[in-house]
Amino acid sequence: MNTIMSTITRGMLVISAFALGLFAVSTASATETDPKGEHFASVAVPTGLAASDIQDAIVATLLGRQWGVKSKADGEVVGYLKHRSNEATVTLTFDTSKVDIYCVGYKIDKSSGSRIKPEQPKGWLKNIQQDLTKNLNKTISHK
Repeated sequence: MNTIMSTITRGMLVISAFALGLFAVSTASATETDPKGEHFASVAVPTGLAASDIQDAIVATLLGRQWGVKSKADGEVVGYLKHRSNEATVTLTFDTSKVDIYCVGYKIDKSSGSRIKPEQPKGWLKNIQQDLTKNLNKTISHK
């Protein structure tokens, strides 16, 4: 009788551990974030702009707001800014119909300079969104 109970108990422990492992894996994949960051907004691209025009407008927008341009590739521009108690990396992915704005932002501890918590710089991102809309419209009006 003890052997049967101990076998059943061991079997239940194995099944419980397996189920817990499956739950942990499914939870981890559900909470993983996009490496580009949190999606902030999309900006419509006026009809008639080439990908190079859109990329130029994005770069001009970032530079106009004193962001550094970390990289430029087909369909993507990455910018970076650290100012006072905020730090952010913004990724703008684009095609000829829209630009998607993603961000990974942090609040910075003033005394140590270390990142203390994720925090989206919503004001900065709103400025990028507004300036990009203007720059895209300016670009199409000059064509």
